[in-house]
Parts: sequence; structure tokens; C-alpha cells
Amino acid sequence: MKKNFTLKSIFAILMLLCTISSYAQERTCGMVEYMEEQMKDPKFVKEYEKNQAIFKARLAEVMAQGEFSQRGASVVIPVAVHFPNGNEADRACLEALAQNQIDILNADYAGTNADISNWTAASAFYPGISTGNANISFCIAVSNHPIGLDPELLEGNPAVTIGYNFGGGNNADTNWAGYMNFVVRPIGGGTLGFSPYPGSIAAGQAVTMNTFAFGSGAGCPGSGVVPDTTFGLGRTVTHELGHFYNLDHTWGGAGGCANDDGIADTPNITGPTYGCPANGSEAGCTATPSLTMNYMDYVDDACMYMFSAGQTTTVSTYVNSVLLSQLKPGVCTPAAPGFSIVGANSPISDCSGEDVVFMMNYSTVQDFSETATFSVSGNPAGSNVVFNPTSMSTDGVFTMTVENLGGVGLGDYTMTVTGTSATQTKTADVTLSIIDDLCPSSGNTVYNTSNEGVIFGTISNLNTGKNTGYDDYTATYATDVNKEESYDLTVNVNTDGNFPVETRVWIDWNQNCSFDDPGEEYDLGFTANVANGPSGGSPLSITIPNSAATGATTMRVATKYVNTDDPGLPESCLTNYDGETEDYTLNVMASLSVGENQFENFAIFPNPNKGEFTIKLSSYSGNDISVDIFDIRGRRIFDNTYSSNSNFNQVVKLNDVHSGVYLVSISDGDKKTTKKIIVE
Repeated sequence: MKKNFTLKSIFAILMLLCTISSYAQERTCGMVEYMEEQMKDPKFVKEYEKNQAIFKARLAEVMAQGEFSQRGASVVIPVAVHFPNGNEADRACLEALAQNQIDILNADYAGTNADISNWTAASAFYPGISTGNANISFCIAVSNHPIGLDPELLEGNPAVTIGYNFGGGNNADTNWAGYMNFVVRPIGGGTLGFSPYPGSIAAGQAVTMNTFAFGSGAGCPGSGVVPDTTFGLGRTVTHELGHFYNLDHTWGGAGGCANDDGIADTPNITGPTYGCPANGSEAGCTATPSLTMNYMDYVDDACMYMFSAGQTTTVSTYVNSVLLSQLKPGVCTPAAPGFSIVGANSPISDCSGEDVVFMMNYSTVQDFSETATFSVSGNPAGSNVVFNPTSMSTDGVFTMTVENLGGVGLGDYTMTVTGTSATQTKTADVTLSIIDDLCPSSGNTVYNTSNEGVIFGTISNLNTGKNTGYDDYTATYATDVNKEESYDLTVNVNTDGNFPVETRVWIDWNQNCSFDDPGEEYDLGFTANVANGPSGGSPLSITIPNSAATGATTMRVATKYVNTDDPGLPESCLTNYDGETEDYTLNVMASLSVGENQFENFAIFPNPNKGEFTIKLSSYSGNDISVDIFDIRGRRIFDNTYSSNSNFNQVVKLNDVHSGVYLVSISDGDKKTTKKIIVE
């Protein structure tokens, strides 16, 4: 079976909340309804697509190498086990049962489980298929536990909570981000368990198990956690973890020979297998029979005992490429005195430039009492970061506010938060996502009324035709423009015959996610009977406002049929109209103008330089002298004020600055001048 991750297979791939009933006829998945709701949330879609893109890119590398041993280093995954309905008097028993389940997982995912020996007899029915080793292992965390969640959860003891209402009864709890979470509770309806598909450790998601499908042996009757005879070997957790690590059922999401699980070495089959069938007894869609003993089928625990090599490659690749960076480090061994900092959320900002607040947890270990002071690196250029409080010596929460995001481009920014005490330095990476939150706009495809081309600056997107009524060219067509400079805009249109159309353009100069502000709409004119030609108002000279925000700015182009039966003009947020909308990116940069009131004896040297230069001038105003330096996109990278000096002579050092063109602005209150410099 070929690996296939197209959107066409989205419902087959996104097996969220996959459940298994203890009765064969009741095995169902509540994925479709759940996914229909989740896929309406752009933040959910963004996170899913980002993780899958990372995973697919890495998997392609692994498969191209043809050597599965190169799929990534061995990873130890810290586990926390939660018994919301457990009895604290049973703690010793529940901790032992949790470790029993961990032992089962370590054997199953390494392919060292005792019953793997059954493959010797079975393998004859499956030529070319071998068992796999996922190159991962599991440990129950014993140190640096989250504070204040379970008073009986002590440092040095296993991360097993009893009576803690994980996620308020839901399947995710950000208090436990960084752990592989198992929740053991009554589910109802005979359901064995369920898991996200695939899962996120950063979001604190969990694999949830029923009380009769966790671990093996006698269980803990005092807490109602007792493995049953059919599903009491711990293989339900093995199965559900497969979903968490991006494995589908062996028959694929929808079943039938037209669907598969996307793994090359698992035979294509029509649907699940139940009970305990004999080797090779269940037919598949090809000559190779169903791989019934596979952990991702539905057979009884005693009869599932293997992953294929292709499945373990997928597991290891997903863990290494997506989950590895999400794991809480250093919690599987007893902790030395110290502290940790962890991001408690991952806020997302839209293009309005509003401040973003990160909630950060500061935790001490074993009575550590030094004061740690906070700092950050990697924040977007031009932004400002404020910590509150700026330092801590006891457990608690501090905030990190990222300000001045108005000129920041779209994308993800990884920032490293550092805590520094007298003897220790600890860091935590957090991600700031800036997304485009502009209103949707799209024409319909009933007629061919469309934009045929856009020319502006270096953008030259010609003969585009009409695809879907909306085309997002923001990532593929962009141009640099400077404030106070003028550029010609030409829009070519197709009127779909001898019909009238109107073309309008909007540019979100202040980057507030709205095209409704004064000065942001441009009329490109009325046009008729043109198959591919400029609109009636093309070319239109557009001057970039000095007040425009620097950075990535969206330009929207719309052409619409207008007549007595549809008289409305194009609107920036209009949908299902006879016409087409296209979006482009303008990269607004600082003005290239130079002030006229220059100082006497003014000089900057050397120029070009390596980031260190001297400013000399004569000033007799008596005012302090201010020096501000901007990159070509208008972002301030240096500012300082110097005492009044008639013979000003100052060396400026720009630490770790990239090569490029910069603008140096000097003022003393009466005079101001700007000069370009080049850093090599």
C-alpha cells in the first residue's frame, strides 16, 4: 500500500476519539462528528497541518534513505497516569499497576514482548513482512511534578494522580503538557479506550482507558481497576498509543479495499478482525491475508502481538519530528535542587498587532530558594517584551507580554525564555504565531468574470484565469515598496463577453486586519467587452503612505460584474458574487528620503562597515543628541541618547547585526538627518 496523506483521505487519517467496545458488534469511532466541528476552527487546522507537514517531510527523508535505523535517536517518553476515580488508600497498588502497563508498552514497542515468538509460525503466511522496533521507551516521571494538583503526588514518587479530575473530564489538560498522559476511568458502553489521532503532548492530550482495559494481572479492586479476561493484557494502551503516534487501523479509516492505513507493509483489508483467528485465516484484498495479530487490529489481547517495520518507522518518525520537542525534560530521574520554567499556553495573534501574553510557570525543586531573573531571545524584530514579575524565588506564575507587533510579518516565531539564578540557568522555548485574520472574500465559478493579471512593483502575475473564485497569492507573489514612493498598479480583467465589470483594490496599510479604514480602497475603473486587458483605471499610481505600518501587508484585488440585475460594486469582504478575488503581499519598508536640515561637519565612517562605525557632527543647540537606527523594513534595532556636545564624536557598535542596508537617524531637537549605511 502506498503512503498517502492527501486531503482526500482526511477522514481516514484523522481518527480522533477512536473507541473500541468490549463487544465486537459495538466497535465504533466517533470521529466524523468531532472532526466536522474541529475542522471549523482555523487554529486547530493550523496546528494539525503544521505537525503533519513536519512529519511528512521527515518521513520522506527516512523512506528515501531506505534504512529504517536512521529514523531517529532512541527517545524516552515521560508518562503520567491519572486515576480520577481511584482510592488514595490503593496508591501503592495503582502505582504498581501503572508500572506494569509501562513494562508492557516498553516490550510491545521494542518488539521484545514474550509472545512475539508466535510470529515465527505466522510469518510464513506474510512473505516480505517483518516485525518492527519503534526505537522509543517509556518511563513514569518521578521528578519536577506539576504543583498543587494532587497533594499526595510527592517529588521522587511516580507521577500517578488519584482523585484528580484530569481536564475536567475531557481528554486534554494543559497542566500536564509535556507528559504522555494515561487516564483510567469508567467510560461506559463497554468502550475500551480512545485517543487523539495523532496526538499532541504540548497540548496535554491523553490516551483514555476503561478500568478493565489497563495493565494486566489482578489489578486494584479497591479502586475498581481490574483487567478483564479478554482485554486484560495491556494491549489496548498499545493500540491507542499507535493512534496517538499517527497510526491508523490496518483497514484504514473508512474500511473497504479502496482505503488503507497508508503503511506499505500492512496488507490491505476490508475491515477489522475480532476474536482470536488462526494464522492466515482472514482473507485480505490481495493474496496476502489479513495481518490479524497486528496491534492496530481489533482482535483479543492474547492474539495481538506485533507492529510491522513500516508502522514502527511511522511511530518513531512522528515522535522524533513532532513530539520530541514537546517532552518535558529530566523528569524520569530524581531531581537535584533547582528550578524550571514552562510555557503554559501558546497564544496566537492576528495581523492587528495586539499585544500577546504568555503565561509561564516557575517551579522549584527540593527547596531551591535562589532568585531567578527572566530574559528572552528570538522575539520578533521590533517587538518589545515585558516580564511581570521580572524575577521569582518561589513557585508561581509569571507573564511575558510581547508588545509592538504591528509591523511583524505573518508566521511562527520561536522565542527562548531564560531564567538565570546565582548557580543555574534554565530555558523554555515558546512559539508565537501571527496569523492572517482578514475577512474571507470569494467569487463564484458560474461565469468567467475574473482577474487575468496583476502588475505592481515586482509582482507580475499574468494570465491567471479563474480557478475557484479566490486565489491566495500572498506566499507566492510579493513586492518590496518604500514609504513615500509611488508605484503603478495594473489589473487585467476578463469581462466574460460584452458585459460590464468594476475592479477595486484594497491595501491594509495599518495592518489591522480590516480594509475599511480611510485611504485603503482604490478604484481601478469600469471595463467592458475585454477578454484579457487592463481595467479602465489601469495603470493607477499608488503612493505608499508615510503612516503605513512596516512589514507584510495584504493587498486584495476584486473584479465584479455590475449591471441592473447585479448593481453592487465590489466589496472587500463580498462572497459568492460573479467575479474573482485575489490576495497579494506588499512588504512595506522605510522611506528612503534623507532629511535636509543636516548638521555641520556631519560624517559617518567607515561606510560600508562591519557593524561598528563613528558618527561625527557639530551641534550648537544645547539639546541632547538622539541616535536611532532602523533596518530597511523600518524596525528599530538601536536607540540611544547622548549628552549635548558641540563636537559630537561617538562610536556605535551594532552587536550581531546581519549584513544589509540600514538607516541612521540623528536629531538634537532642532535638526534631524538620516543617512543610509551598509553593513557587510
